Amino acid sequence: MITRLVAILLLTSVVGCSTQRAWVYRSNDYAANAGRPQKSVVVLPFHDSRDNANENRIAFYLIPLFPYGYADFKVPEGEQIHITSGLWTNYKPTEHFPKALAQELTATGRYKEASFSFRSDNADYVLKGDIVNTDYDGITLSYGLSVEGPLLWLIGLPAGTVNNDLTVKLSCADGHTGTVLFEQQYSADHFHDLFWVYDMPNDFNYPDMLRSVYGRFVSDLTSSGKCA
Repeated sequence: MITRLVAILLLTSVVGCSTQRAWVYRSNDYAANAGRPQKSVVVLPFHDSRDNANENRIAFYLIPLFPYGYADFKVPEGEQIHITSGLWTNYKPTEHFPKALAQELTATGRYKEASFSFRSDNADYVLKGDIVNTDYDGITLSYGLSVEGPLLWLIGLPAGTVNNDLTVKLSCADGHTGTVLFEQQYSADHFHDLFWVYDMPNDFNYPDMLRSVYGRFVSDLTSSGKCA
């Protein structure tokens, strides 16, 4: 009875340690632009091509003899609880991703103006994006011991895993003719980590993943000489 009580208290403490995550984007660093930018660019809201499907089976770890609970989220921001975090606040990918891109383009110093808008507003270039996936997968291990499984976490066994993936398709078109000048699909490096009760990793890595994607996108635009 005491053992079960300790296990329940451990589970409660772990859930209580789950923190909220908020969207915060920091652009890459770029060398100062020696020229005087003449062109403007506007980034439109992104299209969302993700499957509207979330499978939340985290509570399965409480079933006797079932070794784990799991989460398979295609739209992870739609869930209240994640494997190592709680609610994700201030996060709307269809708007925050393009706003981050506008911020990134401003940081390059290559444009007279780079902004997010719901309209093209006669900009020289129009950037569009398509969110292909922001897959979120994770498991919470109970080793088939139900509520007593977390006792094994205390002796050093892993508590579970978290995984993040991100793929977006980006394009740049002439703002006056609509001609697509550049288009490419980008996938961030897959994020995977084990976690222990004393070391719970961030399972909301999409800002950093998008930062790496936008760095590659800007590099490709620069080398192609398009949309500059």
